[in-house]
Amino acid sequence: MNTYYYLFYSFIFYAFFGWVLEVIFHIYTQKKFINRGFLYGPICPIYGVSAVFFIVFLSRFNNNYVLIFFGGALVASIIELVTGYLMEVLFNSKWWDYSNEKFNIKGFICLRFSIIWGFLSVVFMKFINPPVSRIIFWIMKNFGEVLYSFLFAGLIVDIVLTVNSLIAFKVLFKELQEILLETKSSMEELKENLALEVREKIEGRIGYLSDVKERLIARISQRQIYLIKAYPHMKSKKFDLAIEDIRKRIHLK
Repeated sequence: MNTYYYLFYSFIFYAFFGWVLEVIFHIYTQKKFINRGFLYGPICPIYGVSAVFFIVFLSRFNNNYVLIFFGGALVASIIELVTGYLMEVLFNSKWWDYSNEKFNIKGFICLRFSIIWGFLSVVFMKFINPPVSRIIFWIMKNFGEVLYSFLFAGLIVDIVLTVNSLIAFKVLFKELQEILLETKSSMEELKENLALEVREKIEGRIGYLSDVKERLIARISQRQIYLIKAYPHMKSKKFDLAIEDIRKRIHLK
């Protein structure tokens, strides 16, 4: 049970630490605050999951930098690949895209970032995790199950809220995509028809579709806007028009 608590606290600590790093990086590069957390809370789960897997699989190589490097690169790349693939399958969207990088696999992972993960895993195992582990053991000794119960309950609630938000987002994408495709088709039909009566009918249809689109856009929550901003490279073959339309509106605000 102590091992379980240790891994859970490690997940929370590094997920929060990863969120802080992401926010600082985007403040430095884009000169503005962007909440890079995938969940509502200030955590980036992929950092926490990667840290836990590093601890579980790389601790046995503690004195071998080469094995830690290659093991860390492999573990992190697998996590990123599986996560990216599942996100695309479940929500029909690619949340990050390395397609422009050399030696990438379906845009989910690439050699450059795998190498970076390898170096980070060495730094993590040799310099970061030892002192952090001492802090975690101190927390376990003094707060133990009480803090764990609070954090675990909060995490579950956050996950449920996030999944519900993503499902609603997917439904909105689908409806908006259908409206935009129908509008595009009507616009093309309008160009081909010269008869006044037909043109008026098509224009009326386009006006109706525009009203429906505005009502759909009004349903977008602040959280969903955060996700679009946090993942500017998000792509979807199925909802490409919808994502692009929402992104343009956000940038105009």
